[in-house]
Amino acid sequence: MRRILNIRYALPAVMGLGALAAVGIVTTLQPAATEATVKRRIAEHFPNSTVNSVSCKTAIGLCEVVMGKNLLYATRDGRYVVVGAVLDLKARKDLTDQRLKELAAVDAATTSVEGQRVETPVKTAAAGKLSVSLPKANAVIHNPGAPLKMTVFGDYSCGYCHQLFAQLAGTTNIEITEYPIAILGPQSAEKARLVMCAGDRAAAAEAAYTGGEIKTGADCARFDAVIAENTRFAQANGINGTPAIIRADGTVNAGFLPLPDLIRFLEGKNV
Repeated sequence: MRRILNIRYALPAVMGLGALAAVGIVTTLQPAATEATVKRRIAEHFPNSTVNSVSCKTAIGLCEVVMGKNLLYATRDGRYVVVGAVLDLKARKDLTDQRLKELAAVDAATTSVEGQRVETPVKTAAAGKLSVSLPKANAVIHNPGAPLKMTVFGDYSCGYCHQLFAQLAGTTNIEITEYPIAILGPQSAEKARLVMCAGDRAAAAEAAYTGGEIKTGADCARFDAVIAENTRFAQANGINGTPAIIRADGTVNAGFLPLPDLIRFLEGKNV
């Protein structure tokens, strides 16, 4: 695979921590009002995603925003958003990873039926297999012809997508069909459109993940429909978080996998 990313994922985490220090004193609103304000403003800026919950009762001075299988943080006025990992340096813990695992452990939604609480399974693509019917023209192809096959739905604003492609740098034995989607806001759609408009999409994807310049062709606006089609397909098939990894037989893994586990998954083994 071409060199997708040449920096460690620690960069987004450090950026997140810097943002924490800058906004930790923003506490002018009452919690209930704050959460309602944050939810409304995040929903306005992320129209393709559902804001499941907002909690401003955190120890880090920011509001936790859960959007499907994604987690981000916002200032209490809803103006600034931090996308990436938050680290507790004293406790030496990745708080974001810990919270994502907690959220992933909740496999059922609670509904009310005649006053009783009933557990109803949440249906997602990860529960079975998915046949991707989108055209390859809607995708970025890395390492065409490599023996292992992998399809991934990713968002260029997703921290775990950055981490996934960082560890794939230099890997040549996996053919990756990458369908860009936009569930994390307008900036995701803009990056995806530019990548799809590029003459060398793999190089453009690298630039999107590293913050480099994306060299495009003309008439990029026509790719808005492509990104919208990818996003609709993903959401219609239960993909509400990124990355979503699909192996050759259609089996879906929802979320990031370390490279050894990813290889095992693509080979059809348990992880």
